[in-house]
Amino acid sequence: MAERFTIAPQVVDPIETHINYTIDGLIGLLNVRRAQLLKQVHNMREDEKAAEIARKEMTTQLTEAQAYLQGHLKENPLQFMQERITKEMEDKLRELRINNPVESVLKWQCDTCELETCISRLGDIVQEPVSVPKYSTFQTSTIATGKKGSGPGQLNNLRGVAIHEATNQIFVANYSNHRIEIFSDTGEYLNQLGVRQLNRPWGITIHGENVYVSCWGDSTINQFTLTDMSLVRKVGGMGSNNGQFNYPCQLTTDPIGQVFIADSDNNRISVHDTDLNHLRNITHKSMAQPVDVKVSRDRVYVLCLFNNPCIHVLTLEGYKLHSLITCGQGMGVLCPVFFCLDSLNNFVISDQYSHSIRVFSPEGNLLHKIGTKRHQKGMLYEPKGIAITPNGRLVCMSKNENYPLQIFY
Repeated sequence: MAERFTIAPQVVDPIETHINYTIDGLIGLLNVRRAQLLKQVHNMREDEKAAEIARKEMTTQLTEAQAYLQGHLKENPLQFMQERITKEMEDKLRELRINNPVESVLKWQCDTCELETCISRLGDIVQEPVSVPKYSTFQTSTIATGKKGSGPGQLNNLRGVAIHEATNQIFVANYSNHRIEIFSDTGEYLNQLGVRQLNRPWGITIHGENVYVSCWGDSTINQFTLTDMSLVRKVGGMGSNNGQFNYPCQLTTDPIGQVFIADSDNNRISVHDTDLNHLRNITHKSMAQPVDVKVSRDRVYVLCLFNNPCIHVLTLEGYKLHSLITCGQGMGVLCPVFFCLDSLNNFVISDQYSHSIRVFSPEGNLLHKIGTKRHQKGMLYEPKGIAITPNGRLVCMSKNENYPLQIFY
């Protein structure tokens, strides 16, 4: 009978098992923590690389912006802007150095803030229009176009004018023909707008693809779209309530598309949104019979005809009068109805009864006088609407029987 062998069962020490289990758990946790730390180190290095790249890119942008600005300053009278920006940059640098006297690994962040501030400020200046009309050459450099009549492209008793900034196209309020005529900036007739839809159009302004037209015949404001040249809406009507008008004259828009309307016989500026919903009124005891209005980055300029012709300068909110520029006393201005601003904030005013265009500095000093009472090319007879194209051409309407639309360059 074969001998039977048996294997004794292995004895497991529970203490050893617990120790091994604990060690394995600690090793696992250390591996996970090691992986987390390696990932954090990798991300920090990537962030440092990205920050360094961003710093170099912004330094390059600043250098390019400065070079771009310098190039424009050589061609345009904006030296005072360069001096102002240079001082602002020096003050900012000095402030940063005082507040951060100790160099650290985060120094690039301060430099980045400094560069972003400078580039942003330079960008605002570079984007401002730099073309200033050459007023001294206007007598000899003139495009005269348009004929008196009622046919397409013919003009009869003109009023306001507006420029489409993207195309330089000229939109003319053809008052007695009850429509808007469209010309190129070289005087070529292009199209019509609002045929059989407008009643004695007076003022006109453009924002994007929206065209807003004020009409004296029915005291309304009309909104067209350039997408299909159609009438979008007509608002208003004769009255003094909010949303009503009493012979609305020129109108303009601000950068966000709000419409500012010179509501002449209601002695106010009526402010509306892009869909012509009434927002508020701007009034002042000195504002009597406003006929034209313009809006800059932080000011509202209102031309008033009653008594002594003058331009009121108000805050953008319109709550108080900032300053007053008087044009009538000693300036030879008799009956101004339209004005515009050039890129240096000079006031360019068309004066009907002196048959001329007058250019005033922002302080109200007379700089130029343009025009003579004649029905010839380069001459003006009761000038009306006036505007400046982005490429520096000045457009003026008048009762010149031979050349009612003239483009000075």
